[in-house]
Amino acid sequence: MTSPTTATGEVTSGEPVPTAEPATIGVGLVLTAVAWILTRVVVGSVWAGARNPLVVLPTVWDRWDSGNYLFIAAHGRNLGQCGSPGYPTLFPQLKGTWCGHAGWLPGYPWLVHVVHWTGISLAGAGLLVSWMALAVALYLVWFGWLRALPATRALAVLLLLGLFPGAVYNLAIFPTSVALACLVGALVAATRQRFLAGALLMTAAGLCYPTAWFAAAGLAVGLVLIALPLGAGQIVRRGLWGVAGLGSLVVLGVHDQVALGHANAYLLVQTGTGLNPTPFPGQIYLPHWGRDLLVFQCIASICLGTAAAVVAGLRWLKDRGAAFDLYPALAGVAVILGLWLFAQDHAGAWNRSIALAAPCVVCFRRLPQPVLWVMVAVVGTTTALLSHYFFTTQLI
Repeated sequence: MTSPTTATGEVTSGEPVPTAEPATIGVGLVLTAVAWILTRVVVGSVWAGARNPLVVLPTVWDRWDSGNYLFIAAHGRNLGQCGSPGYPTLFPQLKGTWCGHAGWLPGYPWLVHVVHWTGISLAGAGLLVSWMALAVALYLVWFGWLRALPATRALAVLLLLGLFPGAVYNLAIFPTSVALACLVGALVAATRQRFLAGALLMTAAGLCYPTAWFAAAGLAVGLVLIALPLGAGQIVRRGLWGVAGLGSLVVLGVHDQVALGHANAYLLVQTGTGLNPTPFPGQIYLPHWGRDLLVFQCIASICLGTAAAVVAGLRWLKDRGAAFDLYPALAGVAVILGLWLFAQDHAGAWNRSIALAAPCVVCFRRLPQPVLWVMVAVVGTTTALLSHYFFTTQLI
């Protein structure tokens, strides 16, 4: 089957022309609001202080690394020798040479700092940024992939994204939802061949959360695959645009060299000897039942990513221009593989970092609706149960 082309001979995204008029922006906003509220309700259903979606209590959503991000928002990132004045070794298990807040990325704290200027408390600003970013991510998914679909089908896919493993961190004082919104924006831009916008948004995602680096690599592979029918020139061009999505590494290195005196400040902190490895990521503080549930969540993430890759791969074999499925699928698979290969010994990495694999669920938008809603029920139940351990500070 030949791929559709533009007047200039370029392969298009391959997304079929909708048979009905796309829904209005107002419909998208309503579906986004409904999906956000339902996601918020499910995540908070297991904890009294979080059940009412209309109640805003930043302390409920302030856990573990939240303090590090709020510190950076207030004071900036720092780096020093562990044990030196101002850089105490807080835990005897941590034997790293370098300490400080350089081990956390600055993108999300920069946004929190700006919002804090309006007079909102620092924690309140962090929560507002996270909540708004999740809404933006949901809306962009609707705009990019679901606009021509019936409302109930679109809502099911939005809930799959909102309740994807790691969902509680998207609503907490954490950077995952901001990185997710930038990642989805980059994918939407790439499907429309707006490569500069896509590279800038992917760079922004990478400045917020490191898992976005894996997603950028996945998108780069997708850009090359879509360019295969176009010849060597387009392959190189699009491949370079994909590599440009890793621009956050350059920006971070230059910033840290100027501000901290070490271009690799992030790695100096992150690669120091940390907590002892555990049999499976994120288990060290969980009771036995919670550990089994976390394992199930990780397996579910792998299954979702694998299924999305199969769907996207089959479509790509039929239509080499099918970027609408290929880009999000490869970004999600790259996140899963990256975590599996590089983050197994970092407790907690899976339960929050996996959230950036969520865009792969758009590949399921053509499944029968009963199947979609069963998937929503399974993912939502797992997310709700695991959220309990977040609120009790056992899930890091």
